[in-house]
Amino acid sequence: TFGPGPAILLYGCPAGVTDDELKDMIEDGAPEATKAGVGGVICRRIDDATTSLLDMTVQGALEKVVKEGRKISSESIDGGGVTSQPACPVVYFSGISNAEMMATYRIISSEIYEETGGAANAACAKAVPPAMDKTLRQVVEEITGDHLDAISPDEELNDYGA
Repeated sequence: TFGPGPAILLYGCPAGVTDDELKDMIEDGAPEATKAGVGGVICRRIDDATTSLLDMTVQGALEKVVKEGRKISSESIDGGGVTSQPACPVVYFSGISNAEMMATYRIISSEIYEETGGAANAACAKAVPPAMDKTLRQVVEEITGDHLDAISPDEELNDYGA
């Protein structure tokens, strides 16, 4: 495990996936991390309106979320304007083992896929040393771009395979 936590940042998680559902999914996927520390796994929803966190470094954003210690919180879900559902939500883990990260990701990404009627495929990533000094916004964009590249059909291969 690496990074402050245990913590999960959820970028672009649909509002239809409730906080209680998220709590249950995290408890199912990460039982050891849920028992860790004082407050268990800290889960924070973020979106494009969450500029205070997105403009911080990954290290700073994770430290702030862990320090605030909210189990589940939504900084901008009810405030401001309606934001569109991104095609690629991101489930970003910090301070959680690889096994529990993957188990939790499988559960949450499946729920996001169902909630969006198959329109959104969630990406999974974890805090790593090279990312800690980048802004959270840059890291989310990199994860999203890599994930969309990985899941989209490669047109060049299709041309040669025909």
